[in-house]
Amino acid sequence: MLLPLVKQSDHPCHGCAKCCLYVAIEIDSPTSMTEYDHVLWYLYHENVSVFVDWEGQWYVKFDTRCKNLTPQGLCGIYERRPAICKDFDWRECENHMTPEEGPPDKWLWETPDAFVSWFQKQRPQAFRRFRDYMKKKHGVAEKPELGRLAPAPA
Repeated sequence: MLLPLVKQSDHPCHGCAKCCLYVAIEIDSPTSMTEYDHVLWYLYHENVSVFVDWEGQWYVKFDTRCKNLTPQGLCGIYERRPAICKDFDWRECENHMTPEEGPPDKWLWETPDAFVSWFQKQRPQAFRRFRDYMKKKHGVAEKPELGRLAPAPA
């Protein structure tokens, strides 16, 4: 008979499942205008953010709950969970950082406006090139999408 999984109350992860509520995928630090545009595109989607960790690595973060997370906040496939889960060290979890250590991310953007504001302030030369790039892109005549921009027949 299998006993139910129980997270010990004295374990640092007791009552937490934060690491099971998102997926973060590393991306290259943007250097081209197209890559900056891609960061904005990510941020236009719901439940998506972009962050830079303290080592300077860029990530796209998707807020999404693992399907194997039980209502009790436990892993429903603990014995056969993926290696990334096995290798996770709770001491690296943002919930266990002390105030002296500062925020978990060097930069975090949850909206396009927040990213543009950072971009303009932190990388002004690249931002000016990006603004010119976008003006040029939007200055090119486009065919109406599905006739949405065409006037309705009288």
